[in-house]
Amino acid sequence: MKRWWTFLVVLLAVPLVFGAIKLTLWCGGGTERRGLEAAIAEYKKIRPDVEIELIDVPYAQFDQKLRLAILSGDMPDLATITYPYAPGYMKYMLDLSLYVKEVLGITPQEFADSMYDVVKMRVVDEKGAIRYVPLHFTMQCLWVNVDYFKKAGVPYPPFGGRTEPWTWEEFMDVLKKVKAANNIPYALSMQRTAERLFAYLAIRGVKTLDEQLNFTLDRDPKAKQLLQDFVNMFKENIMVPAEWIAAQDPNMALIGGLTAVLWGGSWNTLDLLRVTDKKFAPAYLPKDVYWLSLEGGRLFGAFKTGNKTREKAAAEFALWVGWKGKGYDIYLKTTYHMSAYKNHKVDYGNPIMDQVQEVCGKLAEATPKWVADVRNSEIWSRLQTPINNQMSAVVAGQMSLDEALKNLRNEYERIVKELGGKR
Repeated sequence: MKRWWTFLVVLLAVPLVFGAIKLTLWCGGGTERRGLEAAIAEYKKIRPDVEIELIDVPYAQFDQKLRLAILSGDMPDLATITYPYAPGYMKYMLDLSLYVKEVLGITPQEFADSMYDVVKMRVVDEKGAIRYVPLHFTMQCLWVNVDYFKKAGVPYPPFGGRTEPWTWEEFMDVLKKVKAANNIPYALSMQRTAERLFAYLAIRGVKTLDEQLNFTLDRDPKAKQLLQDFVNMFKENIMVPAEWIAAQDPNMALIGGLTAVLWGGSWNTLDLLRVTDKKFAPAYLPKDVYWLSLEGGRLFGAFKTGNKTREKAAAEFALWVGWKGKGYDIYLKTTYHMSAYKNHKVDYGNPIMDQVQEVCGKLAEATPKWVADVRNSEIWSRLQTPINNQMSAVVAGQMSLDEALKNLRNEYERIVKELGGKR
């Protein structure tokens, strides 16, 4: 009898184990992974029947791996998508509008309208379908090593004794002065991304794509000189070659004391706060022809996998983790990212976030509308990887700037043709 009772208990438990819905989620690792882990742990209390496997994909390989997964039909159920690549994946994502009322108890329009406009335009497609939820909202800014700047006697804006942003010429002088005063090998760290290059060029008055989505770098007479200036910063040991040749993490040089400034953004906050032997502070990006930043971060969406049960579970989790007052607050408090929702106050428990939000908020206000419009295009989404590859090769001395620009022109024309025009 005891044996039969034991068998019955096990039999009754089988559906609970084997009936679980298993989802895969691709993320960028690091801070993002920690935030998602915290949210998933809380979601498990609400939905014990849903198992979510987190898979790290390095940022430099994310786009390529995701495109290959789509081509093979073996895409993840859920994925974080960095802003610039988001337009290219919209057509593969579920329409979350169909689930908003059931999951959140509000209308899709109320959901979309609660976000900042620059975020709303990223998550809703041209037909009004909601393809993503915001995961985190970021703005580019500078991070400075406070002790290095004090030793060099250089004030930084806006919390280090200077109110106004540096001009580009002043910024270059500051980098050289701080580098020399602290006897460090480099001055500036910058991740190898087309987004950083876009910001650098735009600040100095050159548009990678104009408002009509024309590629301009090989036709704007100023562009080549500014690109050469960019390459020269590596040759002159102002910037770290390995960061653009080998995609070395720029945080490593700043945290290790090899550089004095990181051209990063609000997303670096938590990682830099973890460093106990150095003090870092956010600062304005420099101002030249334009004063601007780039809004960005990660969006979150559920893929059309064809499995209706998994699609529904993925959509429900995406909406839960992307809505204020639910999983979104858990994610933000863990990652120290900014909220994408208007008037959404999050208590981070650390005053540095007040500085980050003031610096990045001011840069967001100053940024021209064309910056967001141009970057919210599939052409820009598709052009980023070629820009990364070509400029990396130029920095490494493997090709000339003229060759890189010719290759980018050809790639741009190919993309436009493949898309059937500019859009």
